[in-house]
Amino acid sequence: MVWLNPGGHNFVGTNTDGWGILQLVFCFIVTFAVWGLSIVLWFCRNDPVIRMRKVGLAITATNILHVYTALVLIVYAVNEYWPCRAEFWIMSLYLPIGIGLYQAYNQQLLLISRGQQHLLTQDIYKPLPAGNNTSEVYWNAFILWCKDAREQEFFEAFVAAGVGIQFIVSLVIYTISRKFNSDGLVSHATTEAMCRRGWEWAPSIIWQALWNFIAGPYLLWKIRLIRDIYNWRLQTFIAIVAGLPGTPLWLTAVYSDKLEAVNKYWNPAMWFVPGLLTIEFIMLLGPLITVYKARKNAKETSRTLKEFDDKKAKGIYAPNGSLTTSSTKTRSSRGVMFNMQSLDACLSNTNSEEFQDFHKFCSEKCFNGENVNFLDKVIKFKAEWIRVFNVPDVNVDKALVKMYRNAVDIYLKLVDDRTAQYAINVEGHIYAKLKALFGEAANEIASRRPSTPRSASSGATPWDELPTDPFNNPGNDHPLRPMLRRSIDKTNSTSELITEVDSVFDPRDQLQK
Repeated sequence: MVWLNPGGHNFVGTNTDGWGILQLVFCFIVTFAVWGLSIVLWFCRNDPVIRMRKVGLAITATNILHVYTALVLIVYAVNEYWPCRAEFWIMSLYLPIGIGLYQAYNQQLLLISRGQQHLLTQDIYKPLPAGNNTSEVYWNAFILWCKDAREQEFFEAFVAAGVGIQFIVSLVIYTISRKFNSDGLVSHATTEAMCRRGWEWAPSIIWQALWNFIAGPYLLWKIRLIRDIYNWRLQTFIAIVAGLPGTPLWLTAVYSDKLEAVNKYWNPAMWFVPGLLTIEFIMLLGPLITVYKARKNAKETSRTLKEFDDKKAKGIYAPNGSLTTSSTKTRSSRGVMFNMQSLDACLSNTNSEEFQDFHKFCSEKCFNGENVNFLDKVIKFKAEWIRVFNVPDVNVDKALVKMYRNAVDIYLKLVDDRTAQYAINVEGHIYAKLKALFGEAANEIASRRPSTPRSASSGATPWDELPTDPFNNPGNDHPLRPMLRRSIDKTNSTSELITEVDSVFDPRDQLQK
């Protein structure tokens, strides 16, 4: 076996020389690596630290791009059996679709950062579609999507529209060009080598140029000030920069006669491969490294908290409520670990500078500001519960309606994954319990449109004007009255409503995530 076939990639026979076999082996290795990492990432998709990344979109984009990468890697070996028309469709569909989905995935960092910024100032929920029949529900859902869809969804819709246009244009070009079929109307049939040149490849080139040289640098500019703890911005920067050289190098290789000797052993499309492989492994390894670090830190935090509890039991912790761990490694990497009293003190005064700094850090660097919002609201809910029911001669019915509407408000804005801008991470059985308690009322409130209110109060907040007697007035149609009664019936006593909310969220558990 010779190392290099003297003819190289000359569209005659196959190349089973050393270079061809090496490319095949490399293709199999990277393909199995991409598949393996995709499977592992899919099983980790619900991990709190990467759930926001749209793992499904990342895996889809990666594998579509890898189809193109794998085919390019075997071009030299298959040689004659890689026709021009096949390369045209691969260049016109797989590469543009993969690049488009990859850029849509990149947008997630910018949109998550913006959304978390909004959490610092906004306190809203997403409405649900209203309607009495299936067609009306679907139509209302579409109208709501147009009004309230996040930028990510619009961007994905834009990518889908672009892919559709690209397919139609490619189909028209393929149909009318004689380079690809004998019944065409324009151009002339030519050799396999010359077939790779011509205006027919312009749509694919334009698509790639738009994504790589306009959308990519624009995104880098927009995320330049983001400083997240997951190195997500750094990963996005590396991936976008890695994809920039491919298109100009491919154009140079295709249209420059000076590179004919290189093209014999390094197909022009191979110039895309280094950048594409970098993009693929960044999209797969980046989230997995984040999961690994988060789980490692969770174990370290759990061990540190246990150490703190042991020292607290022995009365040997710092009087200011902090614990400096005895482990040198932990001290250097984690610094000072504050106890739950310190967290409670921070959350007890939402107007304090400490709370504002804590909330800003969680929103801007950790992208989990919804957890701080939830902690704040639950602490206030518990304090309000105590205050309301400690009033002498309290009207229990009115007090229950008031507290129930507060609990539903928390559920709508921070728990329900359909209405919350960013839903907190809770265990499945706890979510099911909360849904049983508050889901019916949440559906009623979130599906009401302001244009068709039931009363003088806002249609979005039908509790603004409470009835005089929410339970015993038979003529009252207040939506929360029967729902509250059914929710109470699901617990052993009315006081368990506060217990159910209180059981959702343990701040110590959240520190370990």
